Amino acid sequence: MNVSIKKIKFTTINKTYTEKVRDWRGRHCFATQYPNPDGKRIFLTYYFVRKGYTISKVFHRNGEFMYYYCDVMDMRQVGRTRYVMVDLLLDMIVYPDGRYHVIDIDEFATAIEKGQLKRRQQVHALRTLDKMIRLQTQRKFIPPYLAEATMFPLEEG
Repeated sequence: MNVSIKKIKFTTINKTYTEKVRDWRGRHCFATQYPNPDGKRIFLTYYFVRKGYTISKVFHRNGEFMYYYCDVMDMRQVGRTRYVMVDLLLDMIVYPDGRYHVIDIDEFATAIEKGQLKRRQQVHALRTLDKMIRLQTQRKFIPPYLAEATMFPLEEG
């Protein structure tokens, strides 16, 4: 099965793409896998549509786990397997030892200054990030099935 995702990021991206679903846990939680443009990292991304974030398990191209990259998103389903996702710019990296680092706060502030984020999106982003941090502090943010997930074999092409 494939999903169609329209991703909007105010700073760089506004594109629609189709991805092969690698793990389907219902229409509000599914995963896709894709290579990062640098070619060195592979992202196994779980979309938590109702929770408002994604968690990508990032692997080195050789399959070795590196870290989790988590995006705060405004997501909605617009068709049976079609989604619109607005990247709200705040991101969190979770390291294998449980430490975390919030990044791109400067991008978030700039988007607010430029009027690119609606007040509703600003509030959603901050509340979602707060929830993510609280869960990670309790070591409950990364679901067990995601922690146990491995990289899917790369397709040659």
